[in-house]
Order: sequence, then C-alpha cells, then structure tokens
Amino acid sequence: MNPAYSAPREHPLVLETYEVVIAALLLAGGWLAWYTARERYHFTGLQVAELACYLFIGMTALYSAAYLFLTARLRRESQWPHPPLVVRPNRDERATREAWIQDAVVLGYDVHGKPWLWPDRVRVMQGIVLGMTGSGKTTLLRNIITQDLCRVADLPKTATTYRW
Repeated sequence: MNPAYSAPREHPLVLETYEVVIAALLLAGGWLAWYTARERYHFTGLQVAELACYLFIGMTALYSAAYLFLTARLRRESQWPHPPLVVRPNRDERATREAWIQDAVVLGYDVHGKPWLWPDRVRVMQGIVLGMTGSGKTTLLRNIITQDLCRVADLPKTATTYRW
C-alpha cells in the first residue's frame, strides 16, 4: 500500500484559507451596509436591494471596462486577420522625422501602431521584396524612395503627403 494513503492528511484551519476570510469579510460588510441603510437611513428592504443592484451593475461595468482596457494589446495580437490600422498623418509625420534622425526609413506599422524602421546600415545590404500581386510591393518601394528624397531635400511637410 502506498504510504501516502496511510499518512494523516493535514488541512489548514478554515480561517487560515484566504478564500474563506475574504468571503466572510464580504458577507460582514454586506450585512453592515444593509443594517446601516435600514436602521440609520430608514430605507425599506426594496430600496436597499435596489441600491445593491445598482452597486453590482456599476462594479460590473467598472470591472469590464478595466478588463477591456488592460487586455486590449493581447486581444489585438491574437486576432487574425488583424484589423486595419489607421495612423493619423501628424503621427506618421512625427514617426518619419524621428526615423530620419536615426538614419532610417519607416517601412510600416505593427498591429499596435509602433513604426517599423529600416536603418541605413542595414539597407546597404541586399533587400528582397516578395509578395503576391496587389500586396503593396510597389507602394512600399515608392514610399521608401519618397522618404529618401524628402530626407535629402528636407522638403516641407506637405511634400511627404504626395500621392503617386
């Protein structure tokens, strides 16, 4: 026989488990709020129940909003295909200027809106652009050329928004 079966089991005391303590504190707090509302503020039982429902709905909405905000990045990464990303022109212009300071060009943006930079020290090596028809190879090359021309000529902002 396995010695684990014959060994006495040691369980923690009920008040030492945090789940029981938290549940007891919540029940005590709920009872105290109910008692205070009834005795001090002279609410009826239905009024207290209605306030408890509103509190529950408000807490659920607050928890849901916090959950959606805190997990937005993970949900964006796991969604496939990724939803289209829209980058404001002024943000694109700022990313391009910062890339020029670092001697690089902006190839595009990832799913979170962070720019992908292609440094000049890497560009001197061979680069291959592959993709299906209509996937944006020509547009990518035109954007790289446009960024190079604007960086060398240091043209005003309106020149970078030129469409081919």
